[in-house]
Amino acid sequence: MSGSRIDKRVWRKWGRRVVRTVALVAAAACAWPRREPVWLAGVVPALSPFNALVTLAAGVGGAFLLGALVPALLSLIWPRAFCRWLCPTGTCQDALAGWVPRRNWVSRVPRVGLWLVMLAVGAALVGYPLFGWLDPLVIFNAAFGAARRRLELRDWLAAAGLPALLLLAFLAPGLWCGRLCPLGALQDLIRFPFRLRMLVDKAARCRESAALGRRAFLGLGLGAGYRLALRPVCGGTSEAAVRPPASAGDARFTRLCTRCGACVRSCPSGIIRFGGVGNGWVGVLAPEVSFDSGYCPPSCARCGQVCPSGAIPRFTRKNKHVRPMGTARMDEEHCLLGFGRECGACVGACPYGALDMAWDAENMASRIIIDAARCTGCGCCEYVCPASTKAIRIRA
Repeated sequence: MSGSRIDKRVWRKWGRRVVRTVALVAAAACAWPRREPVWLAGVVPALSPFNALVTLAAGVGGAFLLGALVPALLSLIWPRAFCRWLCPTGTCQDALAGWVPRRNWVSRVPRVGLWLVMLAVGAALVGYPLFGWLDPLVIFNAAFGAARRRLELRDWLAAAGLPALLLLAFLAPGLWCGRLCPLGALQDLIRFPFRLRMLVDKAARCRESAALGRRAFLGLGLGAGYRLALRPVCGGTSEAAVRPPASAGDARFTRLCTRCGACVRSCPSGIIRFGGVGNGWVGVLAPEVSFDSGYCPPSCARCGQVCPSGAIPRFTRKNKHVRPMGTARMDEEHCLLGFGRECGACVGACPYGALDMAWDAENMASRIIIDAARCTGCGCCEYVCPASTKAIRIRA
């Protein structure tokens, strides 16, 4: 009988290792930069119930959230089943933590993960989600942005989350998964009604319910208060960043965006990049559009297909520019036409017919006229402008 029990434990141990390895390889295959199929770039963060909860609380929804039901339902049946069997970030941490002895002080650290869940939901209810970038699936997905070419410092910063968690696992094994991870805390919260049923003492049930109620009230209130107290802060530049197509405003985009990098990796033109501090701390690593290496073709809808948080909503070619990315602005001081040279490259390249050339009788030179009603901010005019200092630029 004892031998049978040992065999079961061995089979369970190796079975768990096999399942976790397969899940890790599958998650890495989805997160790896590729051209086709494009939707795989956003699969991993879309499986997070924490990401889905925050997105729904912010008033954004869609079919891309259905994948999060699988981990949520698993947690109803088995405690933290997703963490123990499928989480790729947890698998990486456990592989490293297995070589390090446990730290006794880790068990005395307060469980912060539940507070992060409540704060995030409270802020999302008033339209400004928080802590989405702390989701372990988002961190794992963002790390694979370092596999792209032509990396900038911002790309390395976005990819630094997973190495930071691995270092934390080496210094304090179990601290992240057991005490800090909001995704793990949400799984515990989903199972809370079942845990109450297991308590025989009615007084204990009341104490557990009251404690959770206090935390929920304080956490939701602090999250909503954060939005009221800390409004979006502009940086040193007076110009807002140009965001990806169909995005609903800079402030909403920066709060919904989880910085997973799916849109950055999937953009075929390479114009979507991680943002810096130029538009304030709320825009750090939030993707923005730069037209130095290309423009946004009318037929491309990749970024909307991969976004797991709704920051870039799903769109088609027809409704892509219902909300224009920006508007072209002309600086005639740098335009080659003002120097008596022949040009008009922007007029010929504009795919929407928003630019035209007119004769300025006063200055005896041609000038570019912009039809703001037709301009979508695709950046084609800025990209083809041959002037050393771009004479035409897209402004948000």
